[in-house]
Amino acid sequence: MISSGNALDMRIQGNGFFVVSDQGSLAYTRAGAFLKDAANFVVDSDGGRLQGYAANDKGEIASGIRADLQMNTSNVGARATTRKDAANFVVDSDGGRLQGYAANDKGEIASGIRADLQIDTSNVGARATTRVAETINLDASLPSLARLPTFDPDNPATYTRVATRTIQDVGITPVPAADHELKQYFVKTEADQWSMYVLVDGRNPVDPDSVAPLQVSLELKPDGSLSYSGNDQHLRKLSDTEFALQGWVPAAQINGAWAANGSLNGGAVSLPLSDAGASLLDPGDTVMHRPVPHFNPADLNTYSRMFGNQIFDSQGNTHELKQYFVKDGTNSWRLHVLIDDRNPQNSGSTTPLTANIVFDSHGAVASLTGSPGLSSNGDQLKLTGWSPVMAVDPGTGRERWISNGAAGSADGITIDFTHLLQHNAASSRSAAYVDGHSAGELKSLDVGRDGILRAGFTNGMTKDIGQVMLASFANPHGLQPRSDTRWTATADSGVAEYDVPGVGTLGSIVSGALEGSNVVLADELIALIQAQTAYQANSKAISTEVTLMQTLIQST
Repeated sequence: MISSGNALDMRIQGNGFFVVSDQGSLAYTRAGAFLKDAANFVVDSDGGRLQGYAANDKGEIASGIRADLQMNTSNVGARATTRKDAANFVVDSDGGRLQGYAANDKGEIASGIRADLQIDTSNVGARATTRVAETINLDASLPSLARLPTFDPDNPATYTRVATRTIQDVGITPVPAADHELKQYFVKTEADQWSMYVLVDGRNPVDPDSVAPLQVSLELKPDGSLSYSGNDQHLRKLSDTEFALQGWVPAAQINGAWAANGSLNGGAVSLPLSDAGASLLDPGDTVMHRPVPHFNPADLNTYSRMFGNQIFDSQGNTHELKQYFVKDGTNSWRLHVLIDDRNPQNSGSTTPLTANIVFDSHGAVASLTGSPGLSSNGDQLKLTGWSPVMAVDPGTGRERWISNGAAGSADGITIDFTHLLQHNAASSRSAAYVDGHSAGELKSLDVGRDGILRAGFTNGMTKDIGQVMLASFANPHGLQPRSDTRWTATADSGVAEYDVPGVGTLGSIVSGALEGSNVVLADELIALIQAQTAYQANSKAISTEVTLMQTLIQST
């Protein structure tokens, strides 16, 4: 085996033959010295086109459809070991075009359909993102961010019921007894569970300087009994229908400030759990709604987890699509979507597009509900109407967002949640996939052991552009020589059977190497003479150095 360093030089490790087409006439060879001609076909030195299977623009190889292998590497500098013919095919040393399986404009290789291998590896244009897919687990053990609203006596939306009555202190001579307003507020937190808040004159009953209420939690048991927990120092249970306020400090507003008025409280104050004969703990009352905090991407306390993806517009500009997951119930989550921290449809707004996700008892998605601009379809969301923008004067008081002149996909962006789960494990993401890409230039070309020619681009993409096909014969010794390295099929050899490298005894492909029996002897002799000359020159230099050292030693 002779290493050449030329990606289109190929050696067969097996019994197969390369197939080349010379103006429609097929020939077979073991000599794998191929080139790219002016028409981007893979040819031998005589212009015969290498046959193989072509790929479409997605890199999918159409197995069984033979084609001339052709490539376009106009942006790649010339190599010393390559040459171009007028048709730009990749050729062998006899000019035959290598036969293989060509790729279509999607990179799909049509295996089994023989063709000249004409490989299109021209620069890759930009493509807007149309699909985002990933495997995500949301931690089932995370607490819900839904919280009871903070109790506010001035906001009826924060409590279920309130009972108001007037109480008196005992006065102090010569000041008569004074009236005070006592309020009991009840918040139904769960079925048969309440929180009771107590204020007198809008102040803490035992600390007039504070407006924080006394609070106790109540639970109605199935047998009708009442249990409680909380401030049992000042709120004592007398029965299942009555509490008592102890340690009340009567207060008054003096010079604009609240302070104890010096009166006595007259002892414990009754706190009945009924009003006008009706229970204040009504099982029919609605449980207080628990809203989630207002979403703010800058506040980690307003969402449970965030995952970001780089996406592309029609000009190949990069943008960041962020998905914020907010746990708002036992198996319920809310999803907020922003692109570049802006509303995808309105760059002047930071309000996200929103969807709701509910999981079943096994942790799989049970329902996915979208909203305008983020519609749902089974386990997928479709984001539509995205207008790519860019920041002008970022980081200054003049910052504004304007169109960058590109567009998003006309069909929108599909966000695939087929593999979205909720299990008791850390929230994580894997196998993220985003289509779309920036523009890229050809960077590399290689041939795999399976004979597939792959192009690498500066944007990180790779693309299958064709696959070499190999031929086998029932009796290879019956082939008829056409030249030093080419044969044709005869009745003695039997008809050629075509397939891809690695099948049966055809063998695999070694790229950048040639069979020793198929190299040009003159070139090898020249290389050998050059190596020998270099060796002799080095030996002479060493001999001269030794002689000089001996002369110097003897003269001392």
